[in-house]
Amino acid sequence: MGNLYRKPDNIMPRVQKRPERKIIRRKCHHCGNMATNPFVYHIVPSYKYPYNIPIYQKGGVKTKRVDLKGDRKIKAYHFCDNKCYAESSMTN
Repeated sequence: MGNLYRKPDNIMPRVQKRPERKIIRRKCHHCGNMATNPFVYHIVPSYKYPYNIPIYQKGGVKTKRVDLKGDRKIKAYHFCDNKCYAESSMTN
């Protein structure tokens, strides 16, 4: 009866699988090459303190940066890597 509940020796333990990420391809803002894992530089406009800052609600609707509209719209620049970003005119 003891052999019925014994774990077999030939079974390997489960391996944790990482979730599949879809490949993101973006054109470099500086050199024009296509990058599969781009460095993204965002310029987000600031609020005029303390007038326009919205009240934080923990369960409220979240808005992505890219989906902001009007004067709150961001500018997103894609680069091949940090080196290409450093060579561009974005750095001072």
